[in-house]
Amino acid sequence: MSGNSIVPTTPTASTIRKRQQLTNFIDRYLKPEPAIRAVVGVGSIAFGTMRPDSDIDAVIFMDPVDHYIVPSESKWVPASNTFHSIFSDDPVVQETAIQFDFHHYDLKEWSDPSFVWPEGQCAAFVDSWLAYDRDGSVARLIAERTAYTASIRTRHLDHALLDLQGSEMIRPDDRTTRDDLARLWDHLGPAVAFDRALAGYDALVRSLFAYNWRWRPWRTREMTYLLTLPWLPRDFATRVLPALNAPSLDPAGYCQRFSALCGLCDDLLAQLAGETAYGADPLSQAFARMHNQPGYAHNLEEWYAEYAERHRKRQGSGRLQRDRKEKQVGSAATP
Repeated sequence: MSGNSIVPTTPTASTIRKRQQLTNFIDRYLKPEPAIRAVVGVGSIAFGTMRPDSDIDAVIFMDPVDHYIVPSESKWVPASNTFHSIFSDDPVVQETAIQFDFHHYDLKEWSDPSFVWPEGQCAAFVDSWLAYDRDGSVARLIAERTAYTASIRTRHLDHALLDLQGSEMIRPDDRTTRDDLARLWDHLGPAVAFDRALAGYDALVRSLFAYNWRWRPWRTREMTYLLTLPWLPRDFATRVLPALNAPSLDPAGYCQRFSALCGLCDDLLAQLAGETAYGADPLSQAFARMHNQPGYAHNLEEWYAEYAERHRKRQGSGRLQRDRKEKQVGSAATP
């Protein structure tokens, strides 16, 4: 539904056929129900990659929500207008039914500005196929709530970069050395060390989606989306394999996986260096934005100036109070 979509330009023949099946079902069964406000196709029906055996996934926006209008998961037989279990072994159902997987969403809840849309759902809606919208309001709502703004991008990128630093993938001073990795392995143990690398991979993925102005999708579809991003580190599809999978569960395998991750991070940092918001030291810039309260290394001079001024005022106030007490004591002692 937006310019950041990964949807291919030419849908498969199965996609065209199943989109028509969903449209027919909406016209016949859903439109007469006032509570049905919109139907949004997601997944393969939106991507245009449906196969003959694919089921139809869609979000149904309702106001009010009524789960008895249409089942969440069923096989629908058009000839008899009946719904059946997806596990039905009835030959007629198996041969003629259309399988639906519907998600019932409360339109009032999703329209509430205080309701936070899950990032995975934002990604799904960006690439969705709007099958029906009763008054056009859902299309506007989706466009508004899935807009990937500059402030969202910077916040996501900053978080991811600091998590990369925390997982030892990147350092503000120098690259993590093999001796550092050996010490980490000995100190943390195999399970924690590999988990630390997994955390680094997760932060790298988040940073790549944010760099490309994209919402991070649900985990089950993540690599499909990831490989379509406009910018990726060079030879990413090949280099990501050792970053995901250590060749062995020993220090050597850990070092190889860690090195693969660090190489991808190097490419990302080099790419960020060309942006004004990050420049030659992306980590410091990200840290300063994420920790803008006083008292950190990047603003300690300002903190100390305020601290010294307050201390000076307190000392001056203390001297004034002592002078007053001395005068009071002197006055009391005078006959």
